[in-house]
Amino acid sequence: MEKPFFDSIQQSFASLVGEPGKATLESRIFNATCLILILVTLYNIPFNYYIGLKEASAISTLLFFIFSALYYLCRVKNKFYISITVAGVLASLLLAVNYFFNAGVVGSSLLLFMLTFFLVSIIAPTRQATFWLCLNILIVLGLLYTEYYYPQAILAGYSSRLNYLIDVASTYVVGIALIYLATRFSRKAYKTEKRQVEEKSGILERLNAEKNKLFSIVSHDLRAPLASIQQYLEIIQETDLDEDLRREIKSDLIDVVSNTQEMLSNLLSWSTSQMNGLTVNRTEVHVASILVSIAELYKPLAAKKGLHLEVISNPDVHVLADSNMLHLIVRNLVGNALKFTPSGGFVNLKAVPSGAHCVISVSDNGRGIEPEDQETLFSMKSRVTFGTNNEKGVGLGLFLCKEYAEAQRGKLWFESEPNLGTTFYVSLPIAV
Repeated sequence: MEKPFFDSIQQSFASLVGEPGKATLESRIFNATCLILILVTLYNIPFNYYIGLKEASAISTLLFFIFSALYYLCRVKNKFYISITVAGVLASLLLAVNYFFNAGVVGSSLLLFMLTFFLVSIIAPTRQATFWLCLNILIVLGLLYTEYYYPQAILAGYSSRLNYLIDVASTYVVGIALIYLATRFSRKAYKTEKRQVEEKSGILERLNAEKNKLFSIVSHDLRAPLASIQQYLEIIQETDLDEDLRREIKSDLIDVVSNTQEMLSNLLSWSTSQMNGLTVNRTEVHVASILVSIAELYKPLAAKKGLHLEVISNPDVHVLADSNMLHLIVRNLVGNALKFTPSGGFVNLKAVPSGAHCVISVSDNGRGIEPEDQETLFSMKSRVTFGTNNEKGVGLGLFLCKEYAEAQRGKLWFESEPNLGTTFYVSLPIAV
């Protein structure tokens, strides 16, 4: 019961001072300080009147309305710089007037001057710090000078020594509490801002890595296969080749074009998601149909490498997924399995219900994934790899698979043993 209560208090306080991200740190500190000063002046109005300082009570009343107006100006009208400037000047002037009605140097005014400077210095812009310091010192020295040479200027004093002690003690207690609250709020707000900056820095670092990866693909990984295609075509055009050699070159051309097309497809999918945002259209999808269609697509490549490609799926299973995304995920996983499995191996596609989810697996008995590569496998930091027939992989496909699986409220993971094989798993909710 206590935690929801304190959470509601924190939410209410956040709405009063401004929420992080919507209001600046300085304006939130200023709003919080205004609220605290409003409460302090509400306390001082009856207290000063009770101890016989009626003029100080009147000044506290005026300060209450001023702080309320400044809070409205900053929180509602979003005029922070005007608010802090007006607050600092008016507070200094009113405290100077209060000095003469609150027993001068004997009273609590100097404590209030120190408190005011502390609050203004932690809120005001850095470039104004020297101005507020000089203003505070000049006013205090001017008041002390006036009282020393014109003691009759002090218009009111304490009616008893007890009232004097009560006033100084209460001013100290309120001041130290206000300093504690302002410091605690400032530190908490600073930590929040620091955490947000660190999160943004991490996002920028990731985006920069993705940008570098993209430029690498465009500048090198796409240029190289296109250069190979050009060389093959020049050989065919300029050289008389026998039929067997011509057939071999055509086969190599098909492989190069196929790998380049897969790379382009992944690149375009990633670029579209980055520019337009990731749009997911989840519908009821028949899993077996997708697995069979992808297997038919890759059967010629599997036959060429001497691999056995098999599909095992429950024909009654439907998942809630984006059909295009699921196609891309399975297509990439099957393509990678064929790429890294040597001749004579196998690649199996399975779809098995598991509770409220369907687990799609793509397994092979290829060379597996090295332990040092497993941690970065689903990131843009993964390194370039080559298949058993020197097919090139740039690591973008698995990054997309992970992103697309999670966008469909699913999961993607793998199990791998070097030289024994790899199995990738995709878990998606079953359509009810």
